[in-house]
Amino acid sequence: AIACNLLQVEWANHQVNLWTVDLQSIPLVQGTATYTVDEATIMIMAAYIETTVNSIATDRIVTSIDRDTYASFPDKTTQGQPTVYWFNKQRAPAITVWQPPDADTITQSGSFKFYRARQIQDASAINGLHPEVPYYFLEAYTAALAVKLGELYAPSELPRLVPMAKAQFDAAANRNVENAPLRIVPAMSIY
Repeated sequence: AIACNLLQVEWANHQVNLWTVDLQSIPLVQGTATYTVDEATIMIMAAYIETTVNSIATDRIVTSIDRDTYASFPDKTTQGQPTVYWFNKQRAPAITVWQPPDADTITQSGSFKFYRARQIQDASAINGLHPEVPYYFLEAYTAALAVKLGELYAPSELPRLVPMAKAQFDAAANRNVENAPLRIVPAMSIY
């Protein structure tokens, strides 16, 4: 099970693993800028503020900023509608929004919603191995696990196993994409 979990850690570093993406929601509190996040959160992929007025939900995209940009804001206490967030990737991760939510945002049942990539769940050796990988990754998982175990028990087999594992991972990773068209439109209205 240790080799399986180390393999899953390695794969978690190859983000984005689409099967680990889920939607999270944090209720906003007036005047509060920083909110704790589940420790299994590896990265935030997209975020928005959802407000509800008269049973009609409205979403407004918020964009990410880095630590230095957040630190450069001179006023971090004046309340308003949050427009950006900073994801602090510490052992106890947190999201800080700017501006801290105001009364209007809270009155409208404001929530910070985000799609995150989370840590792959540990493999369970009880009653057999149950790795959290989708069907189309099973062959890649088996090949990569053979490499992990080969490092300990059969180093002479590594020249054969490593290329096979890489090929299997690359094939599975190429299927692990969202099939959506890319559309680029120039912003000509400013000219």
